[in-house]
Amino acid sequence: MNTVSRKIALALVVAALAVFGFSSAQAASFTKDISQGQVKVFYPSPAPAACEAILLGVGTSMSRDGYDKLSNALIAHGYVVVMMDHNPGNMVKTDATKFRNLALAVRANLVGWLAGSGCTSISHWLMGGHSAGGQAAQNAVSADPSLADAIFSIDPYNCSNTGNVVVPAMYWGFNVTTCFVTMNDAAKAAYYGSMGQRALYRAKRVYAFNPCGYSPRWFHCSFVDNHCPACTNCWYTPNHFFSDVALSVNKFITAAFYGTWSKSNLAISVQTPIDLFVDGDQP
Repeated sequence: MNTVSRKIALALVVAALAVFGFSSAQAASFTKDISQGQVKVFYPSPAPAACEAILLGVGTSMSRDGYDKLSNALIAHGYVVVMMDHNPGNMVKTDATKFRNLALAVRANLVGWLAGSGCTSISHWLMGGHSAGGQAAQNAVSADPSLADAIFSIDPYNCSNTGNVVVPAMYWGFNVTTCFVTMNDAAKAAYYGSMGQRALYRAKRVYAFNPCGYSPRWFHCSFVDNHCPACTNCWYTPNHFFSDVALSVNKFITAAFYGTWSKSNLAISVQTPIDLFVDGDQP
Protein backbone atom coordinates (compact mmCIF):
# COMPACT_ATOMS: atom_id res chain seq x y z
CA MET A 1 0.00 0.00 0.00
CA ASN A 2 1.49 3.38 -1.03
CA THR A 3 1.61 6.44 1.22
CA VAL A 4 -1.48 8.05 -0.29
CA SER A 5 -3.50 4.85 0.13
CA ARG A 6 -2.42 4.49 3.74
CA LYS A 7 -3.47 8.09 4.45
CA ILE A 8 -6.87 7.48 2.88
CA ALA A 9 -7.34 4.27 4.90
CA LEU A 10 -6.36 6.02 8.12
CA ALA A 11 -8.80 8.84 7.38
CA LEU A 12 -11.61 6.32 6.87
CA VAL A 13 -10.81 4.62 10.19
CA VAL A 14 -10.84 7.95 12.03
CA ALA A 15 -14.13 8.90 10.38
CA ALA A 16 -15.67 5.57 11.38
CA LEU A 17 -14.58 6.02 14.97
CA ALA A 18 -16.07 9.50 15.00
CA VAL A 19 -19.39 8.14 13.78
CA PHE A 20 -19.62 4.96 15.81
CA GLY A 21 -17.59 5.97 18.86
CA PHE A 22 -14.55 4.45 20.49
CA SER A 23 -16.54 2.20 22.80
CA SER A 24 -17.92 -1.20 21.87
CA ALA A 25 -20.56 -0.95 24.59
CA GLN A 26 -24.11 -1.81 23.55
CA ALA A 27 -27.38 -0.88 25.19
CA ALA A 28 -29.08 -3.62 27.20
CA SER A 29 -32.10 -3.77 29.50
CA PHE A 30 -34.22 -6.08 31.62
CA THR A 31 -37.27 -5.83 33.87
CA LYS A 32 -37.90 -6.92 37.45
CA ASP A 33 -41.18 -7.29 39.31
CA ILE A 34 -40.70 -7.20 43.08
CA SER A 35 -43.03 -6.67 46.01
CA GLN A 36 -42.17 -2.95 46.19
CA GLY A 37 -42.96 -2.26 42.53
CA GLN A 38 -41.78 -2.73 38.97
CA VAL A 39 -38.50 -1.60 37.43
CA LYS A 40 -36.80 -1.54 34.06
CA VAL A 41 -33.01 -1.47 34.20
CA PHE A 42 -30.94 -0.05 31.33
CA TYR A 43 -27.17 -0.44 31.22
CA PRO A 44 -24.23 -0.32 28.82
CA SER A 45 -22.73 -3.70 28.02
CA PRO A 46 -20.01 -3.95 29.05
CA ALA A 47 -20.62 -1.57 31.94
CA PRO A 48 -17.87 0.21 33.90
CA ALA A 49 -16.79 -1.55 37.09
CA ALA A 50 -17.89 1.43 39.21
CA CYS A 51 -21.25 2.69 37.96
CA GLU A 52 -23.31 5.81 38.42
CA ALA A 53 -26.93 4.72 39.02
CA ILE A 54 -29.86 6.96 38.09
CA LEU A 55 -33.23 5.93 39.59
CA LEU A 56 -36.24 7.72 38.12
CA GLY A 57 -39.85 7.43 39.27
CA VAL A 58 -42.43 7.42 36.49
CA GLY A 59 -45.08 10.10 36.06
CA THR A 60 -48.86 10.03 36.48
CA SER A 61 -50.48 7.15 34.55
CA MET A 62 -47.07 6.13 33.19
CA SER A 63 -45.22 2.81 33.39
CA ARG A 64 -41.60 1.72 33.36
CA ASP A 65 -41.81 1.18 29.58
CA GLY A 66 -42.46 4.82 28.67
CA TYR A 67 -38.96 6.28 28.90
CA ASP A 68 -36.72 4.11 26.71
CA LYS A 69 -35.36 6.99 24.59
CA LEU A 70 -34.26 9.02 27.58
CA SER A 71 -32.79 5.96 29.29
CA ASN A 72 -30.79 4.95 26.22
CA ALA A 73 -29.46 8.49 25.85
CA LEU A 74 -28.27 8.35 29.46
CA ILE A 75 -26.56 4.98 29.18
CA ALA A 76 -24.63 6.32 26.17
CA HIS A 77 -22.64 8.19 28.84
CA GLY A 78 -21.96 4.94 30.71
CA TYR A 79 -24.68 5.28 33.35
CA VAL A 80 -27.05 2.65 34.70
CA VAL A 81 -30.68 3.83 34.58
CA VAL A 82 -33.56 2.33 36.55
CA MET A 83 -37.08 3.40 35.61
CA MET A 84 -39.20 2.75 38.69
CA ASP A 85 -42.95 2.31 38.97
CA HIS A 86 -43.53 2.42 42.71
CA ASN A 87 -47.32 2.17 42.34
CA PRO A 88 -47.98 -0.17 39.39
CA GLY A 89 -51.55 -0.45 38.22
CA ASN A 90 -52.47 2.90 39.78
CA MET A 91 -52.29 6.24 37.98
CA VAL A 92 -51.19 8.09 41.16
CA LYS A 93 -47.38 8.17 41.60
CA THR A 94 -46.90 10.84 44.30
CA ASP A 95 -46.45 8.49 47.27
CA ALA A 96 -43.02 9.27 48.75
CA THR A 97 -43.05 6.23 51.05
CA LYS A 98 -43.63 3.84 48.17
CA PHE A 99 -40.91 5.60 46.17
CA ARG A 100 -38.49 5.23 49.09
CA ASN A 101 -39.31 1.55 49.61
CA LEU A 102 -38.74 0.72 45.96
CA ALA A 103 -35.56 2.80 45.84
CA LEU A 104 -34.17 0.96 48.87
CA ALA A 105 -34.98 -2.38 47.26
CA VAL A 106 -33.17 -1.32 44.09
CA ARG A 107 -30.18 -0.14 46.11
CA ALA A 108 -30.01 -3.52 47.85
CA ASN A 109 -30.27 -5.59 44.66
CA LEU A 110 -28.97 -3.63 41.67
CA VAL A 111 -25.37 -4.87 41.66
CA GLY A 112 -26.62 -8.45 41.95
CA TRP A 113 -29.07 -7.93 39.10
CA LEU A 114 -26.18 -6.60 37.00
CA ALA A 115 -23.96 -9.64 37.61
CA GLY A 116 -21.95 -10.35 34.47
CA SER A 117 -22.41 -6.85 33.06
CA GLY A 118 -19.08 -5.56 34.37
CA CYS A 119 -20.62 -3.29 37.03
CA THR A 120 -19.53 -4.45 40.48
CA SER A 121 -20.21 -1.32 42.57
CA ILE A 122 -22.23 1.90 42.52
CA SER A 123 -20.25 5.13 42.91
CA HIS A 124 -23.25 7.44 43.35
CA TRP A 125 -27.01 7.08 43.54
CA LEU A 126 -29.00 9.75 41.73
CA MET A 127 -32.75 9.74 42.35
CA GLY A 128 -35.63 11.70 40.95
CA GLY A 129 -38.46 11.27 38.54
CA HIS A 130 -40.83 12.70 36.01
CA SER A 131 -43.91 14.65 37.05
CA ALA A 132 -45.56 12.89 40.02
CA GLY A 133 -42.54 10.60 40.36
CA GLY A 134 -40.37 13.68 40.73
CA GLN A 135 -42.56 14.99 43.53
CA ALA A 136 -42.36 11.62 45.30
CA ALA A 137 -38.57 11.65 44.99
CA GLN A 138 -38.29 15.22 46.30
CA ASN A 139 -40.27 14.36 49.41
CA ALA A 140 -38.50 11.02 49.92
CA VAL A 141 -35.01 12.54 49.75
CA SER A 142 -36.11 15.50 51.89
CA ALA A 143 -37.25 13.09 54.61
CA ASP A 144 -34.14 10.90 54.28
CA PRO A 145 -31.12 12.68 52.74
CA SER A 146 -29.08 9.47 52.97
CA LEU A 147 -31.36 7.89 50.36
CA ALA A 148 -29.57 9.59 47.45
CA ASP A 149 -26.26 11.27 46.70
CA ALA A 150 -28.00 13.69 44.33
CA ILE A 151 -31.33 14.48 42.71
CA PHE A 152 -32.09 14.55 38.98
CA SER A 153 -35.74 15.19 38.13
CA ILE A 154 -37.56 16.06 34.91
CA ASP A 155 -40.34 18.60 35.44
CA PRO A 156 -41.49 17.26 38.83
CA TYR A 157 -45.14 17.88 39.59
CA ASN A 158 -46.24 20.50 42.15
CA CYS A 159 -43.17 20.94 44.35
CA SER A 160 -44.32 24.19 45.98
CA ASN A 161 -45.03 22.37 49.25
CA THR A 162 -42.47 19.57 49.14
CA GLY A 163 -39.69 19.34 51.70
CA ASN A 164 -36.32 20.98 51.14
CA VAL A 165 -33.40 18.86 49.94
CA VAL A 166 -29.73 19.32 50.81
CA VAL A 167 -28.00 17.02 48.30
CA PRO A 168 -26.85 18.39 44.92
CA ALA A 169 -29.93 18.73 42.71
CA MET A 170 -30.56 19.25 39.01
CA TYR A 171 -33.86 19.71 37.21
CA TRP A 172 -35.23 20.11 33.72
CA GLY A 173 -38.33 22.24 33.30
CA PHE A 174 -40.27 24.52 31.00
CA ASN A 175 -41.28 28.15 30.68
CA VAL A 176 -44.87 27.23 29.86
CA THR A 177 -47.71 25.49 31.70
CA THR A 178 -48.82 22.27 29.99
CA CYS A 179 -50.56 19.02 30.96
CA PHE A 180 -52.12 20.74 34.01
CA VAL A 181 -48.63 21.16 35.49
CA THR A 182 -48.17 24.80 36.48
CA MET A 183 -44.69 25.91 35.46
CA ASN A 184 -44.05 27.90 38.65
CA ASP A 185 -44.97 24.91 40.84
CA ALA A 186 -42.90 22.32 38.96
CA ALA A 187 -39.14 22.34 38.28
CA LYS A 188 -38.82 25.99 39.31
CA ALA A 189 -40.30 25.27 42.74
CA ALA A 190 -38.12 22.18 43.17
CA TYR A 191 -35.06 24.28 42.32
CA TYR A 192 -35.99 26.81 45.00
CA GLY A 193 -36.51 23.93 47.45
CA SER A 194 -32.93 22.73 46.95
CA MET A 195 -30.67 24.13 49.64
CA GLY A 196 -27.30 22.92 48.35
CA GLN A 197 -25.74 22.93 44.91
CA ARG A 198 -28.57 23.31 42.43
CA ALA A 199 -29.16 23.75 38.71
CA LEU A 200 -32.21 24.22 36.50
CA TYR A 201 -32.15 23.68 32.75
CA ARG A 202 -35.30 25.33 31.42
CA ALA A 203 -36.43 24.83 27.83
CA LYS A 204 -37.45 28.10 26.24
CA ARG A 205 -41.01 28.84 25.22
CA VAL A 206 -41.33 27.96 21.53
CA TYR A 207 -44.72 27.72 19.80
CA ALA A 208 -45.64 26.54 16.31
CA PHE A 209 -48.70 25.35 14.38
CA ASN A 210 -49.32 21.61 14.04
CA PRO A 211 -52.34 19.23 14.00
CA CYS A 212 -52.98 20.15 17.66
CA GLY A 213 -53.16 23.83 16.78
CA TYR A 214 -50.71 26.41 18.09
CA SER A 215 -48.71 24.29 20.53
CA PRO A 216 -45.49 24.51 22.56
CA ARG A 217 -42.60 22.62 20.98
CA TRP A 218 -41.22 21.60 24.39
CA PHE A 219 -43.65 20.58 27.10
CA HIS A 220 -44.21 18.50 30.23
CA CYS A 221 -44.36 15.14 28.41
CA SER A 222 -41.49 15.70 25.98
CA PHE A 223 -39.44 13.26 28.09
CA VAL A 224 -41.81 10.36 27.33
CA ASP A 225 -41.34 8.19 24.22
CA ASN A 226 -44.90 8.67 22.95
CA HIS A 227 -45.93 11.48 25.32
CA CYS A 228 -48.44 11.02 28.13
CA PRO A 229 -52.04 9.74 28.06
CA ALA A 230 -54.30 12.66 27.09
CA CYS A 231 -51.35 15.07 26.87
CA THR A 232 -49.44 15.56 23.63
CA ASN A 233 -48.34 18.38 21.35
CA CYS A 234 -48.81 16.27 18.18
CA TRP A 235 -45.05 16.21 17.56
CA TYR A 236 -42.70 13.39 18.33
CA THR A 237 -39.87 14.60 20.53
CA PRO A 238 -36.70 14.78 18.40
CA ASN A 239 -33.87 12.49 19.43
CA HIS A 240 -31.58 15.43 20.10
CA PHE A 241 -33.78 16.48 23.03
CA PHE A 242 -33.01 13.24 24.88
CA SER A 243 -29.32 13.57 24.03
CA ASP A 244 -29.35 17.15 25.31
CA VAL A 245 -30.87 16.08 28.63
CA ALA A 246 -28.34 13.26 28.94
CA LEU A 247 -25.45 15.64 28.28
CA SER A 248 -26.68 17.92 31.06
CA VAL A 249 -26.75 14.95 33.44
CA ASN A 250 -23.17 14.14 32.48
CA LYS A 251 -22.14 17.73 33.20
CA PHE A 252 -24.01 17.65 36.52
CA ILE A 253 -22.43 14.40 37.73
CA THR A 254 -18.96 15.55 36.68
CA ALA A 255 -19.30 18.94 38.40
CA ALA A 256 -20.91 17.56 41.57
CA PHE A 257 -18.61 14.59 42.16
CA TYR A 258 -15.48 14.72 40.00
CA GLY A 259 -14.72 18.35 39.18
CA THR A 260 -15.51 21.88 40.25
CA TRP A 261 -19.07 23.09 40.74
CA SER A 262 -19.66 26.21 38.65
CA LYS A 263 -22.13 27.52 36.12
CA SER A 264 -19.52 27.39 33.38
CA ASN A 265 -18.90 23.71 34.08
CA LEU A 266 -22.64 23.01 33.87
CA ALA A 267 -23.16 24.91 30.62
CA ILE A 268 -24.01 22.83 27.54
CA SER A 269 -24.07 23.61 23.83
CA VAL A 270 -27.17 21.84 22.50
CA GLN A 271 -29.92 22.07 19.89
CA THR A 272 -32.73 22.46 22.41
CA PRO A 273 -33.08 26.16 23.28
CA ILE A 274 -32.54 26.45 27.04
CA ASP A 275 -31.76 28.82 29.86
CA LEU A 276 -29.50 27.62 32.68
CA PHE A 277 -29.92 28.73 36.29
CA VAL A 278 -27.40 27.77 38.98
CA ASP A 279 -27.34 28.30 42.75
CA GLY A 280 -28.27 31.95 43.36
CA ASP A 281 -29.74 32.55 39.90
CA GLN A 282 -33.45 33.44 39.96
CA PRO A 283 -35.56 31.72 37.26
